Amino acid sequence: MRSAAGREGTTAVVIDAETVPFVDVSAVRMLDEVAEELEARGVRFLLAGDVGQVRDVLRTAEARAELRHVYPTVRAAVDAARTGT
Repeated sequence: MRSAAGREGTTAVVIDAETVPFVDVSAVRMLDEVAEELEARGVRFLLAGDVGQVRDVLRTAEARAELRHVYPTVRAAVDAARTGT
């Protein structure tokens, strides 16, 4: 993922978390670190697939705001990346 995000012209990375049944606090910290690294490169890191448990752990573990906003679909995340919303 990091190498793909490093390609010239990349403005966002979207992860489809719909099939992720569970994340723990360690995983949230790792996602947060990746998001921070990408942000430093000017690349947004967006999650899609509005799964309740993952979304709840992201909020509870105090992940960065952009990670706490889980888009309902990949299409919605891609549209947000394109429009900057």
